[in-house]
Amino acid sequence: MPQNRWSRTVVCAASGLALITPLLLRRGISDRLTGSDPYHRTPSAAPLSILSTAEIGDFAALPEVTPSQRLDTAPRDLAADGTAGVIAHNRQPVHVYAAPATAAIAWLAPQHNGIDTWLPVIAQQPGWVQVLLPSHPGNASGWIRTAELDLTVTPYELRLHRRSHRLQLFTNGNLARSWKAWPGTAEIPTPAGRTFVLAGTPHSAPARVLALGMHGPTPSACTGSVGTVAIHSSVVQADARAPDCRTCIRVPPEAMDALTRLPLGSLVRVYR
Repeated sequence: MPQNRWSRTVVCAASGLALITPLLLRRGISDRLTGSDPYHRTPSAAPLSILSTAEIGDFAALPEVTPSQRLDTAPRDLAADGTAGVIAHNRQPVHVYAAPATAAIAWLAPQHNGIDTWLPVIAQQPGWVQVLLPSHPGNASGWIRTAELDLTVTPYELRLHRRSHRLQLFTNGNLARSWKAWPGTAEIPTPAGRTFVLAGTPHSAPARVLALGMHGPTPSACTGSVGTVAIHSSVVQADARAPDCRTCIRVPPEAMDALTRLPLGSLVRVYR
């Protein structure tokens, strides 16, 4: 199903004149990462509510959760465990909190670059879930009200073992596939910790890239976003790595056939 860049339009007629204020998404990743959700999930048919002027001002005063945005107030996720596979999507802009029932630290848009944003749930409390965020610095997380989210489950998880150079695909906790992988370099390795599948090129694209919700210390020509780590196929030799793509994960071309079919939001664990 084709996806268009999402926008919100608010109409205020208090002065007798229609004031139309669009709240547009800013780009979080490059235009080269387009394509639809591999899960082919259909959003709820519930109509979008109209934002009030106060709500627009509220969101405008907060930073937006994007791969290029820095959120120093976001709690760090330092765990290495798996999750239950629950992933969350917000159909409208929502506030993000450092802890439940506290002041909002950011806001999250439903899409980035025309792609629905799906985030893995790593913890929950009554009425709240904690999700991983794609913002700087690494391992950022935040809390969102459950009532503002669509929740579903993905059975897939990726595990990257840096020392053994193996990338494993698990389905429902069982090892399904395994490939040789080249994670970063000795000087600048792919960061360890939990992350997720953020976006990707279409499965049929000639050069397929899977962007993750984590960041390295160098720019990335693969995604067009500063520091965004990606999985992609390339020549195996270490000296073939582009100098601005040193933290990315390189895999054999045949691995991308399976990886580009993964649901967005699927958990990725990187081990040292």
